[in-house]
Parts: sequence; C-alpha cells; structure tokens
Amino acid sequence: MNNRLDTRYPVLPAILERWSPRSFAGRQPEAHKLQSMFEAARLAPSAHNTQPSRFLLGRKGGMAYEKLFTCLDPHNREWAHCVPVLVLASVMRRRFSQVKADFVPYPHCMHDLGLSVMSFMLQGQHLGLHCHPMAAFDPEKAQRDFDIPPLFAPGIIIAVGYLGDPGALPPDLRVRETGPRTRRPLEEIVFEEAWGQSSSLFAGQD
Repeated sequence: MNNRLDTRYPVLPAILERWSPRSFAGRQPEAHKLQSMFEAARLAPSAHNTQPSRFLLGRKGGMAYEKLFTCLDPHNREWAHCVPVLVLASVMRRRFSQVKADFVPYPHCMHDLGLSVMSFMLQGQHLGLHCHPMAAFDPEKAQRDFDIPPLFAPGIIIAVGYLGDPGALPPDLRVRETGPRTRRPLEEIVFEEAWGQSSSLFAGQD
C-alpha cells in the first residue's frame, strides 16, 4: 500500500513515509526497536533541558495495556483492539526553575512533549514500525488508573506496531485507510512580511 504524499521538495525518508494507520498486525514489535524509539524520544529538545516527557508502555496481554485501552474513545477502540503496543505520553505541567528555586509555569509543555513524541514516531518509522497518536482518550481516567502524580498531565496515547491488512477494518475506516492523503499547500502555511501573505520562497513554483 502506497500512502506517500506528493512533495515538491526532498525530505527525509522517515518523514515522507510516516503516516497514521488504523490497520495493525498482531505481531509484537521487537524489544530493541522499542528501546531505540524511547531513546530517540529522550534525545528530543526541551526548554531549559527540562526533559518533561514521561512514557508508560503497555504491551498486549498486560495489565497496563488493558487499562490504556479502556481510556480510549469508543471510535478509537473500534480499531485499536488489534494494536500490539499502546504508549501513554505524559508531560510535566510545571518546570523547576534554578533561578527561583521553585516550580514555575510551563505554558509550552505540550510543545515539548510533541517534539519528544515526533522523535519517537520517526525513529519507529525508520525501523519499519508505524504509530498512530490518539488525542481522543480520557486523560482523567488515565491519571486515576495509573496514579499519575498531579505534576504530570497525560497528553496522548500512541498505537505502535507493524502495518496490518486494511481489509480487517470496518468499511468506513477501510475507505479512510486506503484513500488519498492530503496536506495544505505551502503557500497556505508559510507567510512572509505579513500574516496571510504567501512567502516569495514558493512564488511561481509548481
């Protein structure tokens, strides 16, 4: 199945090939591949080197997996029951300031979590695995079920595994899985000189 987007400029293969499938094979990812993915997440940049991300790994058949699955929105449970690995990514709500010797607001904590999660996913893509991040879950239930300290906020649950057969999905999801992928053109997202004014970087280019 070819789900690559057409690009006008070259990008790294892991970025080009990355997408978020719903069809996963039951095969468990090898431990060394998961290790590499978490290592990549650990290396992500963060403000003041706070390293605010924390990950909770659930492998199918284990208690953590079952708890994470019950936190998912019903629409995600419709396909995620085949996923071999679920990962809860959480983040520090506040960071410790050496200057003030106390915890201070961390308004961009989710940005830093996103950097870590993207590093995790791209490393997985490089190793032949696929990830599907899910924001549709109950973070309060996850906080309770795993007794997560108040300092940390559950941010996203990530499905991890090998690509499966789209034919196993319900008809409506199968259409979405195999349909064309789209992205906004660069002219709509990159401005120059003024907000809403397309950058001259892309003027006159197909």
